[in-house]
Amino acid sequence: MATKEDVAALDGRIGQLEETVAANRDDIAALDSRIGRMEQTMATKEDVAELPFIRQAVVETLETLHEISAMKQTLTEMQQKVNEVIAGQARQELVLQSLALHLLEHESEIRALKAR
Repeated sequence: MATKEDVAALDGRIGQLEETVAANRDDIAALDSRIGRMEQTMATKEDVAELPFIRQAVVETLETLHEISAMKQTLTEMQQKVNEVIAGQARQELVLQSLALHLLEHESEIRALKAR
C-alpha cells in the first residue's frame, strides 16, 4: 500500500504534469494562431497560377504605354507641320490678294486706255 508520502509525491508529480500539459496547450494554441496567420497571407494555387497572366498583362501595358508615347511624339510633329502649312497658306493668301489687286488695277488701266 502507498503511504501518505507516496500519495503526496504522486500528487506533486500529477500537478507538474498538469502544468506541463497546460503549457503545451498554450504553445499549441500559439502555433495554431501562427499557422492561421500564415494561411491567411499565403498565396493559393490559384493566385500562383495567375502570375504568368499578370506578368503578361504588365508587359502588354508597358508596350502600350511606349506606343502611346510614340504616338504623342508623332502627333506633336504632325501638329507642327500643320501649323507650318497654315502659316504658308496665310502667306499665299496675302500674295493672292496682292495679285488680285494688281489685276484689278491693270484691268482698270486697260479699260481706261480703250476708252480713249
